[in-house]
Amino acid sequence: MANKVKIYSTLKSGKVFFDGARVNNKEIGTLEVFAHPTISNRIKIRSLTQFKRGSDTEYRVFFGKLNINRIQNEAGVDLVATLGMDRDAVIAYILEQITKPIVTEYFEYNPVTDRLEANKNIEVKKHGFFIGGKYKMASGNSNLYYEDLANKANQYPVMGEVLDQSLAENQIAGAGYNTPKMRVFGDFGQAPLGGTPVDDTSIPYDGNNFFPFNISGVGITTRSAEVVLATQQLKYEIIINGISVYIQYLDNGAIAINEDITWYFDHPLDIEAGTTLRATVYKVSTVDNQEVIDGILNVCEGSATPTRYATTVLNRLFEDKDLELVSPYTKYQAMDFGLDSTGSTILLRDLTLGTNSLLQPHAVNTLEAIADGTVIKIKVKGGAKVIVESLPVSGASIDGSSVNSVLNLAVIELNNIFTNTAGFASDDTFVSGFVISGDDLTLTLNDGVSYTVDVTGLGVDTNNFVVSGVVNGSDIVLTMSDYSEITIDASSMISGSTLTAINDRWYISYGTNADEAVIGTAINTTLVGGTQLRHQGPYYFGQELVRGSEFKFNLSSGNQLRLGIWDGAEIATSYTGTPNMADHANWNTVFSYANGTGKFTDGSNVDISTYHAGGYTATNNNAMSIKFLDDGHLELWDDTAGVQVGKTTIALGVSTFKIQFGGFNNSIFPNGIISTQDWTIVHDFDGDEAGIINGIQDHTVIKSNISIGIGEKIMFMLDEVGQGDYFGTNYTAASTGVSTAEEQLDNEFQYATNEALSFEFGGVSDWIVNTNSTYYFNNGAGVVGYRKGGANTIQGMFSMRFTDDGKLTIYSEDNGEKIATAQSDPAVGSSVSLYFGVTGNRAYYSIPVISKQTIGSGSQPSANFVPTVANQTITVTEGDVLNFQIISSDNIVNQFVEVDAPSWIIMNQASGVLSGTAPAYVGSSADTTVVNCKAGNAIGGHVDFTVTVTIAEIAYTNSKSLNFDGSNEWLQGNPTSVTALERATNGDGNAWTISMWVKPNSNTSNQTLLVYGAGDDYNGGAITVKQSGGTSLVLNYGTVYDNIILVAGNSFVANTWQHVMITFDGGTTGVDSNLSADYYSRFDIYIDGVLKSNVGVASNSGYDGVISGANTSDNIFRIGRASNVHNNYYGGIINQIAIWNSDQTSNLATIYNSGATQDLSQLTTAPTHYYEIETSVTTITDIEGSADLTGYNFISSDLVSDVPS
Repeated sequence: MANKVKIYSTLKSGKVFFDGARVNNKEIGTLEVFAHPTISNRIKIRSLTQFKRGSDTEYRVFFGKLNINRIQNEAGVDLVATLGMDRDAVIAYILEQITKPIVTEYFEYNPVTDRLEANKNIEVKKHGFFIGGKYKMASGNSNLYYEDLANKANQYPVMGEVLDQSLAENQIAGAGYNTPKMRVFGDFGQAPLGGTPVDDTSIPYDGNNFFPFNISGVGITTRSAEVVLATQQLKYEIIINGISVYIQYLDNGAIAINEDITWYFDHPLDIEAGTTLRATVYKVSTVDNQEVIDGILNVCEGSATPTRYATTVLNRLFEDKDLELVSPYTKYQAMDFGLDSTGSTILLRDLTLGTNSLLQPHAVNTLEAIADGTVIKIKVKGGAKVIVESLPVSGASIDGSSVNSVLNLAVIELNNIFTNTAGFASDDTFVSGFVISGDDLTLTLNDGVSYTVDVTGLGVDTNNFVVSGVVNGSDIVLTMSDYSEITIDASSMISGSTLTAINDRWYISYGTNADEAVIGTAINTTLVGGTQLRHQGPYYFGQELVRGSEFKFNLSSGNQLRLGIWDGAEIATSYTGTPNMADHANWNTVFSYANGTGKFTDGSNVDISTYHAGGYTATNNNAMSIKFLDDGHLELWDDTAGVQVGKTTIALGVSTFKIQFGGFNNSIFPNGIISTQDWTIVHDFDGDEAGIINGIQDHTVIKSNISIGIGEKIMFMLDEVGQGDYFGTNYTAASTGVSTAEEQLDNEFQYATNEALSFEFGGVSDWIVNTNSTYYFNNGAGVVGYRKGGANTIQGMFSMRFTDDGKLTIYSEDNGEKIATAQSDPAVGSSVSLYFGVTGNRAYYSIPVISKQTIGSGSQPSANFVPTVANQTITVTEGDVLNFQIISSDNIVNQFVEVDAPSWIIMNQASGVLSGTAPAYVGSSADTTVVNCKAGNAIGGHVDFTVTVTIAEIAYTNSKSLNFDGSNEWLQGNPTSVTALERATNGDGNAWTISMWVKPNSNTSNQTLLVYGAGDDYNGGAITVKQSGGTSLVLNYGTVYDNIILVAGNSFVANTWQHVMITFDGGTTGVDSNLSADYYSRFDIYIDGVLKSNVGVASNSGYDGVISGANTSDNIFRIGRASNVHNNYYGGIINQIAIWNSDQTSNLATIYNSGATQDLSQLTTAPTHYYEIETSVTTITDIEGSADLTGYNFISSDLVSDVPS
């Protein structure tokens, strides 16, 4: 006797069980049961989702002749023998087990409240709950997120807590609750787990991750160790305390070995400090419409110990702060500060809302500004509450005037306001003295007023902070945590420049658009702020020129050039007329070049003729420089020719300024850079040195401004023939008058006139020379050291190293070998500088170029603090807004610069955000632009990198269609919004076109595809398109009695996708019976791009009346259902629908597109109304117009994946 079969299901598992049979458990809702057609006591059970092998139409049968006498319920009771069921009752029982519960069984409609009321708890499996088409509410583990579906922004609430009140400890006064807190997020970051990926290793992506800090994950990056097929998906799951808190699927296509995989989460996932989570990435496939796990994805191991998989968590760290400690202004990027009329209240304004947007005021002495990395933080003085978290220097102003562009000086200016000491410095008061006591620097003005600042807040690198400071003349020398030194001019710490930009570009000096960056490369008609650039001179260079530095540029000799300091009215000044920016009278100091003569000539406070009678003839594109000497004079040099061109007549009284530029129409902006000196003079033989930028004289000794500690090196380049000059590590003799000063250096060595590095003098040496070096040199005449090649051979790059074992060595960087070791070790904890003494007059270019590096870091130049910014790529869809943050991975970036970005891309130089609106996709190489950029900071210099921007075509998808049941399902829109199909009078020229993709069934009755116009077409005109007789398309234009009817036979093939296009040229359609043929010719019917011949009927000589949707009480616009009078429905599938308010016959081929659906909105003539059926059965949005369609009686399964191919 055959085994009994228990057939039952449990909703919790979602499975149907067949105990006692060899059939596996099945998903509820995937089966159907029905009576066997010939055997009275047998039934059949088959799949609704799995096809038979080798078939895509016949479903798999699990029980073909199941005897009902074998069937039991879950309790093991026979359905027939014990419960007395017949076959129909057994089928009903099984149907109940295999059918998913209808949602309405658990919901009731309350007509009083107009709401659905659930009588079961609701659980959202995929961690998201959609609210209309606007929001998704989702669990972020320890947070709730409300995602705005329009812009992907995730909002989150303020959270307070009432604890479990059933516990006694939570019933005590003052206990049992937590006060409301606000979650405050930090900047976007990347947290590598397991180290860097090691290629060609393999380990499963599965394991625990412990986080000791609060972190909000927004995505991950890992590296695949195996091939992932294009047919597979990756499934990412996070489990915390045995609960699955997040699942996401990634359709990546094929993935290769050692290929990086990055994906971003649907919403942030907040993990609180101390949490351990388990993360797993599965490979999954779909087999017989079921998800099958193919195993855990193998990824590359990390380089860290112990070995684990390498992954990088893309994240933002967060803090939960009491509301009292959170300011609503924390993220503001543009703010103005000031004092009220009494001087007792600080006023704050949010400039993004306008200059009158006054925020909550604060009393004087209650706020303080501090430097935080590259930005300004404003907090309650002496407290923890942050008012403004990260305000860019460029976004801060005081009473409408920008603060100083130097971060630390800007902080001082703001604190002056906050303490009501803003009048601390003025034209009549200046810094007269200063002293450091511990970490406090006290600046004293000539009127006796003083101000104190903490020097440890003056650094620019959060990883290398200020340890201490000392006074050296007018300089404050800051010692950093890595033993390097930074010098600040104390005399300029109070009153800074009034020009605010901080980078190597040109800016408008005055007028409405002051401080706006120039656009383009020339003074021309380009608009900046709505005004031609050539009417907004002069212009200033964004970086300060300080004493001891030079402005280097390449001369463009094609037009006028003025470089110097403006002295005219501080207004936007044109290149022509009176006043004009080229007039010498408007300049305090100016180097002037005229393209007519091709010469530099005398200008305001500038002498050329003393050096070159009649002026200096300049060569196009020569490298030139304006040198700002230590004595305040400016010198103009032709660096290519090695010639001094001119010099100021009277020295400048300032120590720093921003150089300004003027010219004529089409004058080219100099492509300049400011270079600062690396040395300080410590011995001046006759006391007349004016800095090193104009060269140094015989017996002068200079000291490097950079010094090294253990593990560092000073690089120095010997790129000229030897002139007998000396190097060393200290000079202690007198600062002037010593004729052998260059020979009195500690640890002395010489770059001899035979190009050898010589370490021995009179048989005595401060060094132990490495006799085993490849190029050890001893000429037997007292020159002992190192030389590669013969005399006159340039020796190249060397370094002085302070090694990890405390030794001082000289090293050949080019040849990779040690040359000599100092006899005496530097003192522990000390720093070492390089000294250079000359035996004759030396030009500036003969002074060695130096830089500082960590030993092992590579060749010069590579300063310790240079930012690390990789080349980056962006893809932005045409018409979308670009908002891309450039990512730097090491060292602070104070400024970002783009060199050659197209006009639509704008870079925020403070934040490094590229923004703009992408232009149209053109389908050529022009869609990809490589933008050359720079990133720099105040100490480390700049690094070049590129950002590759690619314009992508708007992605078009057509993956869903709508299945109409032929009985009670249809789409309906507001007819008043569909004016494209209207006709006011007979022959008024209002043409139209209707286009749609349909897949008809074989039903031979009338089935309406589209109707527009009168709901009662006995009494009003309408346009009706329908399928008739199974294969014919029928167009009815008019009323039941007066109309034009066109029948296009053999138009439809059952169960086949076909494109329908009907055009109307707007001509007359009645009422002369002799003109019927003309009336028919107004319309054309096309099936799959081919004009159909049709049979015409003109009832009562046609129709000459109105076609309108304006009468809301009667007119209709429907898809899939006729008017209420006829009330027939369409049974088939519809895909894409479009309506034009013109005759598109000439564009037939373009619209049909060889049978491939396309984004019709991108056509030269876009539709007036356009519908794509992709995501909803309740609302179909009108992409081009305002006549959205509402679905009636559809169910979710009517949204099908059957589309035109």
